[in-house]
Amino acid sequence: MNAEVKPSYDTNRQRLANLIPLNTPFTIFIEPTRYCNFKCFYCLHTTRGDENGEFAKTGYQIKNMDFAMYEKILEQFMLFPEHPKRLVFSGLGEPLMNPELPKMIGRARDSGMAQRLDILTNASLLSPAISDQLIAAGTTRIQISLQGLDSQKYKEVSGTKVDFDTIYENLTYLYTHKRNCLIFIKIIDSLLDGEKDKYKFYKLFGNISDQMFIEHLITLQQQMGDHGGKADNSRNLNNEDVIYRHVCPVIFYMLQIDADGNVFPCPVGGLPEKFAMGNINEESIVQIWHGRRRKNLIRSHLMLNRRKISVCATCSACNCVLDANEYLDDVAGQLLRHF
Repeated sequence: MNAEVKPSYDTNRQRLANLIPLNTPFTIFIEPTRYCNFKCFYCLHTTRGDENGEFAKTGYQIKNMDFAMYEKILEQFMLFPEHPKRLVFSGLGEPLMNPELPKMIGRARDSGMAQRLDILTNASLLSPAISDQLIAAGTTRIQISLQGLDSQKYKEVSGTKVDFDTIYENLTYLYTHKRNCLIFIKIIDSLLDGEKDKYKFYKLFGNISDQMFIEHLITLQQQMGDHGGKADNSRNLNNEDVIYRHVCPVIFYMLQIDADGNVFPCPVGGLPEKFAMGNINEESIVQIWHGRRRKNLIRSHLMLNRRKISVCATCSACNCVLDANEYLDDVAGQLLRHF
């Protein structure tokens, strides 16, 4: 097996307390689309089409990001004093459903605005032609979320009929023609049937990926609850014991921009629009980054009031990275003076 077994986050991290406040976000998530070809049980899309469902309650339209808006985002990024480290194409939808995704990546590459250009995808829409386009555009990392190890499991999990053998063939092609792009393949533990399936996962994908991991099922979108008792939030995605943190580190170095231009302080999908810190059509991303709403959110966390913020109080996604270098509770009072 060639692949390294490790979680998806970077393990080479600096002490966050020594770096903040940042004049530029490290990572920006951009939502190229809200369309999705799957209705996975753990996602808001499983309620898609239900007028009383959780997706409908968000009030969000299912749409692609307008390319003119995307270009506006790139122009605004260039106003930061430094370039972000990473741009991630991911959101509530499946990125490959936006036919302009390769063009979006290529434009970001040509602008030189980020060191890394990542895609998070279910890979079911991959083809040799699309793989070639994504690699030629300059994609540096593709993270693939499997929904099973055969067609039957895919139907059970995603509510969609797929040909697993075709997905496997396309992933093999992608790996063979990836050039310098890193391929990360993962699956959720609850989709595997014991040690037999774990062995099958490593055997099938160990030689067509650079990194791979079996993630633990947690609640990523709060509206979905514990997925009928399937989710266990006492451990995080990386299967580590969760120790409650009053200060979420992510809000100090990340941004998410959705298909409508709303800017959020973290990459969680399906956040309520009222939690947005601004919109790029009304003020620049730089203004939003240094703006009152973001500072107020940060101050609330540093004053150890996370439990008083409805969106943050029950968030499990913030525990995905429990690196000791991102622990801020013990220095919250000292950091408060910067905001």
